Amino acid sequence: MGYGEFISLINDSTDKIREFIDHGNSFIVFYHIDADGLSSGAISSVMLLRAGARFITRAVRSINEILETIPYLQSDTIALLTDIGSGYLSILREKFHDKQFIILDHHQPDGEAEKHWIHINPHLCDVDGARDISSSGITYLVSKSISEENISLSPIAVVGALGDLQDKSSEKRELGGLNKMIVEEAVKSGLLKVSDDLLFYGRSYRPIHLALASTTSPYIPGISGSEAHAVSFLNSLKIRLKEDDRWRVFTELSEEEKKIIYNGLMKYLSSLNFSPSIVKELVGKIYELTREEEWTPLKDAREFASLLNACGKTGNEWIGLAIAMGARGEILLQAQKILEEYKRRLSEVLDYLIRRENWQELKHIIAINGGTAIDERMVSSASSILSSSDLLPEDKPLVMLAISGDKVKASARASMKLIRMGLNLGLVMKKAADRVGGVGGGHDIAAGAEIPLAKKTMFLAEVDAIVGEMLKS
Repeated sequence: MGYGEFISLINDSTDKIREFIDHGNSFIVFYHIDADGLSSGAISSVMLLRAGARFITRAVRSINEILETIPYLQSDTIALLTDIGSGYLSILREKFHDKQFIILDHHQPDGEAEKHWIHINPHLCDVDGARDISSSGITYLVSKSISEENISLSPIAVVGALGDLQDKSSEKRELGGLNKMIVEEAVKSGLLKVSDDLLFYGRSYRPIHLALASTTSPYIPGISGSEAHAVSFLNSLKIRLKEDDRWRVFTELSEEEKKIIYNGLMKYLSSLNFSPSIVKELVGKIYELTREEEWTPLKDAREFASLLNACGKTGNEWIGLAIAMGARGEILLQAQKILEEYKRRLSEVLDYLIRRENWQELKHIIAINGGTAIDERMVSSASSILSSSDLLPEDKPLVMLAISGDKVKASARASMKLIRMGLNLGLVMKKAADRVGGVGGGHDIAAGAEIPLAKKTMFLAEVDAIVGEMLKS
């Protein structure tokens, strides 16, 4: 089993999708609200639009929104789930075994799909859904199998993979596996340019100090989120911030100046007793969309992903979907304002978190009870950023909680060291959530759950116990 088998699974399945389109079936596309989900939703929508199919789209935060909608669908409407679904096959089979589903997802499957459903998931072919391909990549491969015209969507698949941090499994911050194949198709089509550089946010259009302050992956304590501290740091290195009266941008720096900043950051982190190795995460592949304007966050695929994520996590999913489908102009200006506000709020959340208030070290996990101080829509982004910092031990996974009404949103992250030791957070979160009447799942390295507020303490105890059992075996 492997890449060849997975591509065959896709090609076999698209024949059936073509039949549905040709027979005049309508579709409802459900997609998750993060960058990968929005990218997947956009690719699905363009694919169906170009094929002349009737469809509507709906962004969802959890499986519950899908479960509530399915009973009201007309008999000829097919539910297409992307970036969500595989982890809830048991629930879907129990409630809707007679319905028709198309599930394009990269999360670990829970059980098996009904035989008449179309279920395309890399794990079915022993392909790693956490590192080798994202849901937007899967949806792209399906769309390309439907029509070669859809190769034009390859850059959006790259955006989705980077939004899911699939480059972080590589020391070179590079997409691998099937993602790399998609990158190569995009490059060959003249839609993408790949180069090596430092990964500062807004590197081609923001003043150097703003690019440094806006960088949160990796999170640099004291500098990320602080324009004043970024200016002070760069001044201490004697980096010129202006050329005459114009602010310089990062892409204008010489190689020597980049080395000075890199080494300066290593010394700065050492002075704070943080590991200087954090700075290595700033070195990697730059993925540039060749047809986008230099001055927009859409030029750099990682920044494009940040914009989509901001739209999705602030209730502006339709704006993110429209941008990923190709809308620009006024909608892009709205999206940029949303992104700036989201990054500001995220910086506030991170400032709160690094004070280590409400941190709880259990036997096998680090738990952070964000309460209502953290917007539940930001908990996954915050946990990803925090897990890439030097604030957490490598030998314990992070579980971050945020309260929303009578529910708790949990987001868990683990180090590669723990994954190599046998930890699988997707299974941990699923088991623990099941035991307290919630739902959970995800990947081995990153997973989430939604549970009743009244069961929060019990849930953490279950997670701690399951992690301990898993690491013992």
